[in-house]
Amino acid sequence: MVRIGVDRDGDAVISYHSGGGAVAQVWVSRWSHTGTLAAPLRISAAADNVGFHHALATDLDGDSMIVWTRYKSGKLELLGRRISAGGTRGSVTVLGAGDRPDLALDDDGDGMLVFHTTVATSTPPYSATRVTARLISRAGTFGTSKTVASDGRVPQVDTRPTARFAAIWQQASNPYTIKSVTGP
Repeated sequence: MVRIGVDRDGDAVISYHSGGGAVAQVWVSRWSHTGTLAAPLRISAAADNVGFHHALATDLDGDSMIVWTRYKSGKLELLGRRISAGGTRGSVTVLGAGDRPDLALDDDGDGMLVFHTTVATSTPPYSATRVTARLISRAGTFGTSKTVASDGRVPQVDTRPTARFAAIWQQASNPYTIKSVTGP
């Protein structure tokens, strides 16, 4: 799992999983448009049991947001943090249960995170997968969770330059159609 975000100058932020020990970790490296590769920064905590999926987005100034999954107490949860253009890591925010995150930042750093969550139901098949979204401020603060679809999985999001977002997902139940929504 490798992700990349590029700023207006062509400098890139590259995120990836790497073991280097007993459990996988999430790392980022900055690659300058001049060819210089900075030392890797660990994004996840050394003790975290990082899950398979993560997402990265970068605004035109080079500030990035990263979201990743981890297993804790037998459950999969999302965590996120901001990384400044200068490489300063913001604090980690625990975002709750979720999987398959995707995120987008507009030119100024306003963003949206989308993900899916499997929830228990009282009727067969006794679970449902819903799509959830959270807005992200320019400062890197995550807004409250909003359910986008009660029957969806593997959402994706993108934005135009000024914070109008489009999200798509696949319906989790038959006939598995592709659905979409736009807005803030």
